[in-house]
Amino acid sequence: MRLTKTGSAGFRVWPPETGCRELLVGTLLLMGVAGCTAGEPKQQASAPSAVTSVAQLVLPFDAYKTTPEQQAILGNAHNLLVVRCMRKKGVTIEPPAEDPAVIAAVEPGNSRRYGVVDTEAARRYGYHLARPPSPDTTRSWAGKLPKPARHRLYGTAANRGCLDRAALVLERGARKADWPWLALQDSLTLEQSAKNPSVTNAITRWQSCMSQEGHSYPAPEAAIADSRWDLEKRTVTEDEKQTAIADTQCKWASGLVAAWHTADAALQRAVIRDNTDRFAALRANLEHRLKRASTVLAAHEGGKVG
Repeated sequence: MRLTKTGSAGFRVWPPETGCRELLVGTLLLMGVAGCTAGEPKQQASAPSAVTSVAQLVLPFDAYKTTPEQQAILGNAHNLLVVRCMRKKGVTIEPPAEDPAVIAAVEPGNSRRYGVVDTEAARRYGYHLARPPSPDTTRSWAGKLPKPARHRLYGTAANRGCLDRAALVLERGARKADWPWLALQDSLTLEQSAKNPSVTNAITRWQSCMSQEGHSYPAPEAAIADSRWDLEKRTVTEDEKQTAIADTQCKWASGLVAAWHTADAALQRAVIRDNTDRFAALRANLEHRLKRASTVLAAHEGGKVG
């Protein structure tokens, strides 16, 4: 099964750590992975049973990904360091604070990994992602700065700007970790699991279910990519909502979500088993940066920073 990229509302995989600067400013260069706390990530002792709800869509790689709360810690510490760096260059900026709720709304996680699977979300948003009214991105506030200030913020290849310098402060002393590699593995397990016979058989059942509902699509990605929906705009038609609702209901009724999640999870467990040193480095790197970020925030609250 070939996956497609349909705007921001298609099949979702976790982005690489060094994502573009269109992310919320605090998550810039900070989207590492870890467990649900800064300590040891939760381990899965055995293969999980078939999922029956969106809340159960947990995967082995999730134990190495940041929660929205952790992203906010890293982001807000990064913001403080950027502000201090810019102030030394004679520039005053006020980047927006990171809000875990906004971060969670921007990135839906596994709830969109296999396309739309949340019936209630489909009822409200169709194939669109639920988005905050006006998310604060780096571009939105940095674009308002004078050109010299933007130059100091972004820097050049030869002279790093304050955004990169702040990230390096949090990274200093951390064990090297290959975040792009993890992002690639996350994408590959999704792609490879889609070819599992249990998944392709479930897609056939999904197609039949959708046909009975009056929708003729060869595969789930074709439903999302329907030209009738403009996923780049906020408008969600009633037709889109009804189609998305049928899509989610058929995914569960056909066993597609359960089959895909099972195959996906098995591949991820194998990757972790075969790359213990890489995953140990990822965990150590993120824990180090979380500790440094927490120290920066605590010092600021105590009036010692900036």
